[in-house]
Amino acid sequence: MMMNLKQILEQRLQQIEPTATISVSEKADFQCNTAFMLAKQQHCNPAEIASQIAEKWNQQARDIAVASTVGGFINFQITNQQLSKIAQDVTQNHRLPLAEQKPRTIFFDYGGANIAKELHIGHLRSPIIGEALKRVFQAFGHKTIAGVYLGDWGLQMGLVIASIIEQGINVHDVTLAMLGEIYPAASKRKNVDKEFYERAAMVTAKLQNFEEPYYSMWKVLRVLSVDQIQKNYDKLNCTFDLYDGESTYQPNVKKVIELLQNQGLIEKSQGALIVNVAQPDDQKPMPPVIVQKQNGGDLYATSDLSAIYTRTQQYHPDQFVYITDARQKLHFEQIFRVARMANLVPATTTLTHIAYGTINGKDGKPFKTREGGTIKLEDIMDTVANATTEFAVGLSAIKFADLINQVHKDYIFDLQKCVSFEGKTGPYILYTIVRINAIFNKAGTFQCNFANLTQYIDDSIRKVIINVIKLAEAYNVALNTLSLNAITDAIYNLANSFTVFYTDHNMIHETDNAKRELYLSIAQLTKTALEIGLHTLAIDTVDKM
Repeated sequence: MMMNLKQILEQRLQQIEPTATISVSEKADFQCNTAFMLAKQQHCNPAEIASQIAEKWNQQARDIAVASTVGGFINFQITNQQLSKIAQDVTQNHRLPLAEQKPRTIFFDYGGANIAKELHIGHLRSPIIGEALKRVFQAFGHKTIAGVYLGDWGLQMGLVIASIIEQGINVHDVTLAMLGEIYPAASKRKNVDKEFYERAAMVTAKLQNFEEPYYSMWKVLRVLSVDQIQKNYDKLNCTFDLYDGESTYQPNVKKVIELLQNQGLIEKSQGALIVNVAQPDDQKPMPPVIVQKQNGGDLYATSDLSAIYTRTQQYHPDQFVYITDARQKLHFEQIFRVARMANLVPATTTLTHIAYGTINGKDGKPFKTREGGTIKLEDIMDTVANATTEFAVGLSAIKFADLINQVHKDYIFDLQKCVSFEGKTGPYILYTIVRINAIFNKAGTFQCNFANLTQYIDDSIRKVIINVIKLAEAYNVALNTLSLNAITDAIYNLANSFTVFYTDHNMIHETDNAKRELYLSIAQLTKTALEIGLHTLAIDTVDKM
C-alpha cells in the first residue's frame, strides 16, 4: 500500500511538536491548529507558536510541503515534486494513497430482505450503504464477510403458509406474483381476524420446530423468493458471501438459550423467557429482551443472538457491522447488551449498528405511490433507468443521491434532481468519465507521465491533483464516521475541478507536445481516481452517454 501523504506530514510534524495533528482544509492543502491548544496550555499567543513550528518545518521538511501561518493556523502547501509522485503512483498502480492500517476481519450484516415479501423502496438503503461501506473497509486491506441475513423464519412465513393451506393451493404452483398478493392480504387480515392470527402463529412455531408439512412448504417458498431477491441485489451491484438468514442460525437457538440460562440471565415472565438488560445509569427505560414466546416460538432477538454466537464461532470477526433503518436502534442496543452479558463475543469484538434514515418524497413524508402504497424496488429502479440513457446511469443516480447524504439522516428523493447531468449527481460523474474517454479517442496514444508537472503546473492542474489526494482522505472520514457522504463529495469535487481544467486547456489541439502529454496525463489521473471512487460506491462506469 502506498504511504499516505497525511500520514507522512503528521509523522514529520510530530518530530517537531509531538502533539501536532494534521487535517484536511478548504483553505489549504492540509492544516494544523495545534498551536491553539499549546497556547492555551502555555498562556501565550497561538500565532507565535504557529510561526515557530512553521519555521522549524520549513528548515526540516520543505521537500514535502511548504508551511505558512494565518493567525494560529499552520497551512501546508504540497510541493510540486510530491504532487508529481502521487499522480504517477495513482495512475500507474490504480489505487489511492490510503493510510496504512492493521488488517482486521469485519462481518457486515446488510440487505435484510424478507422471504415471501416483495422488495420495496424501504429495502433500498441497506444494500446501497452496506455494499459501499464494505468496499471502503476492503480498500484499507481489511478482510470482510457479508451476510444478507434474510427474514425467513418469522411470522410472515406462518401467515403465508397458513393462507396457502386454507386456500388449498399447491405450494409448487405458487409464483412470485401470487406471493405479492398472499402476504399483504394475510398481513392485513391478522389485525382483524384473531383466529387466523393465532393459527398463523401456531404454524410459525411448528415451522421453527421443523414440523411437516410446514418445513417442506417453507423450503419451496424460500427458493422462490431468494432467487428473485438475489437478482435484485445483483442489479444493485451488491455481493454477499452468505445468503444466510434467521433459519440458518435456528440450530443454535437452543444452545444460546442454554448459555443464557447457565449464566443466570434468563427469567420467566407470563410464560415467556426474558433477559433484563437495563443498567443503573440508563437515561431512558430499557425493556427486557424476550428470547422465547409463551408458545415456545422464537423471536428476532433469539435469531440475532444465535447469529452473533454462530458467526463468532465460525469467523472470529474483530467487528460486527449491522446496517438497518433507525427503527431497529433499540432492538440492536438490547441484543448487543445480551451478547456482552452472556459473553457470546470476546470483549475485544466491536458491535456496531448503523441506523439509517428514511427515503422521503418532496412532501417530507416516506416515499409512497400516488395511491399511498409502498413503491416496489424494481419499479423505482426501472423508473430512474427510463429517465436516463441506460440502466447503469440510472443506478448511479439512485446510489449517488442516497450516499451523498449522511447515513443517519432522512433524505428527500427527487427524481428530476438525481438524474440531472449537472450538480452533485451520479450522471454528472459518469459524464465526466465519458468526456475524458472522448478526449482520448481523439488524442490517440500518449505516454502518461508527470515529469513536466513542475514546469507547466497551474492552479487548475494543481487543484485536480489535490482533489485526488483529498479523495483518499475522504476514505478515512468514511471509515471513522461509517457514512459515505465524504467520499461522494470528494468525487464530485474532483469531477468539478476537472471540468475547470478542461475549460482552461485545449488538450487535443495543444501544439507543445510536452504540455499536451501532461494535460492528457491529468485527464488520465482524473479518470483513474473517479473510477476507483465509483467502484467503492458499487457504481459501474459507462463508455458513452
